[in-house]
Amino acid sequence: MQLLIDEHLSPKLVQQAAAIGVFVLSVPHAGLGGKSDPYLWRYAFEHGFTVVTTNARDFIELLDVELHPGLIILRESALSRQEQWERLEPVLRHILATGDPDFMVNRVIEVWAPGDFEVREAPAL
Repeated sequence: MQLLIDEHLSPKLVQQAAAIGVFVLSVPHAGLGGKSDPYLWRYAFEHGFTVVTTNARDFIELLDVELHPGLIILRESALSRQEQWERLEPVLRHILATGDPDFMVNRVIEVWAPGDFEVREAPAL
């Protein structure tokens, strides 16, 4: 699993995720800062990254495709670095526990609170 962290989330998530075995690239560190959401979505698809964002509205509109590498949406905004990690870590551990490297393909995970998340297929099969 590889994650692309949107630019409004903490780049510290890169180190925290790496500590549990997940490769993460942050948008600013990849030189993608200021790029449009469609550009980031295409980049994620071309490089096999699941996108992590709080920008639900714009990225959900981009799900109208047959195949995508996945989307994780933190549904709360203005979260501290620690709060972001408290919401993302249980999701990453859930994905890792599946043992399926392609688990996120065509899936969306919406995170409502620490440990409170919903996994769904999008587009629905």
